[in-house]
Amino acid sequence: MMASLVFCAFSVEAKINFVGWWHLEDGWPERASLREKINLLNRVLGAELDWGQRPLQSIAQLTKVRNTFAHGQPEFVDEERIDDVEPEVWESLKSDWEESVNMEFLQRCREDERALWVCLLERAGIEEYKTITAAEQSLKVLMESAEGEDP
Repeated sequence: MMASLVFCAFSVEAKINFVGWWHLEDGWPERASLREKINLLNRVLGAELDWGQRPLQSIAQLTKVRNTFAHGQPEFVDEERIDDVEPEVWESLKSDWEESVNMEFLQRCREDERALWVCLLERAGIEEYKTITAAEQSLKVLMESAEGEDP
């Protein structure tokens, strides 16, 4: 699930960059933060997306998780406690970000990635088929006759 969350975050950023480049071309700030890019598209396209609601709420959480994976810092805990029972060692070593690594969050991120994509394409006037770099399709029908001969 960690890998899926990271790739979902990459996909969100790639889609934001695609719409931004398509709409603003040379004026697109490639090196800006994802939040700055989304805020810019929000203004330019009049998308009226709110960071306190989905889909941006999930995207903000996803970005935080992705940044934690990519730029993780050690967590120092200065706590002393005495327990009457032996503590569960692995439970006590869990980090806060691990709560986000679950199927529910991943599914919500994928849904909100799609919702953001559809909204931005619609606001930018880009038809989805125009986002495809290349495609190929073929159909092969294999049949066997009743007598076992090739058709």
